[in-house]
Amino acid sequence: MALVTANRFNTLRQQIDNVLGNGSGDTGYGQTLITQSVQVGDLINADNINNAYADLRKCYKHQTGGDPASSIIQAVQQGDLIKENDGVSYTGWDQYEALATLVSTNRLTVDTDQQDLNATPFSRSAWNGTITLIVNVNFSSADARRHYFNAGGFIRISSNTTDTSSKGTDWNNIMGGNLQFGAHTTTHSGNGTVNGAAIGNYELDGTVQRLLTNENAGAGTYSENDYFVDVQSTSATQIRFTMTYRDQETGNPDENVGNLNVSLTTATAITDVIGTAPGVVRGSGDNF
Repeated sequence: MALVTANRFNTLRQQIDNVLGNGSGDTGYGQTLITQSVQVGDLINADNINNAYADLRKCYKHQTGGDPASSIIQAVQQGDLIKENDGVSYTGWDQYEALATLVSTNRLTVDTDQQDLNATPFSRSAWNGTITLIVNVNFSSADARRHYFNAGGFIRISSNTTDTSSKGTDWNNIMGGNLQFGAHTTTHSGNGTVNGAAIGNYELDGTVQRLLTNENAGAGTYSENDYFVDVQSTSATQIRFTMTYRDQETGNPDENVGNLNVSLTTATAITDVIGTAPGVVRGSGDNF
């Protein structure tokens, strides 16, 4: 039989709260727990334990897309004897503590089915020279910003042109792919150097930081064309992204590109962990 003291139960609850609740820094999804703390001398009953199970299940499903297998953990029934380790019914206290540790370790992981993607498009017609687009991502509070990224949220930036000329095709090679900005990292599926591979929400320092450089990236006649993506935390509730498209040949503008389409996509937690989507709006001071 396991001795589940108030201290031991509350330690488990705190582990769950760090992941599912408000947390701090890069912990916390911003949800309300149903697991309640207990007082010394309280009888820890099946309802207490099953509430912990329910909260652990939410974390696990958010991270993996499914409920914990019966060979990992199970809810308890009234009258069950809670063992220290139960490899038969998987209701032992070791099983609960192990799952709490697992969801804590994987707290920044999310299953793609547990996210709602929403793209905000920005478009312009024929262009040349240097074009800059500034987009602000706004959160309702500093905690909402933390919770968004902690729950696996990201900002994805993609650019393209429907211009099928040789120049348009070359620009699609330069700016193609998806740049994805997350809690601690930035990735890019296209060409260029990811300067900000180790930069995410928590590495922003208030200055302008470069995420992507694709310089002198064109082919042949268009070899001097450039594409850059910069990021800046302008406040506790706002992140600013600046995309720069520099069209030049031997330092001089050449023929126009037919159009330019840019999309910023957010990924907000859904189902058992319910997130709040940030606002995505064009900023001021660009020439898009």
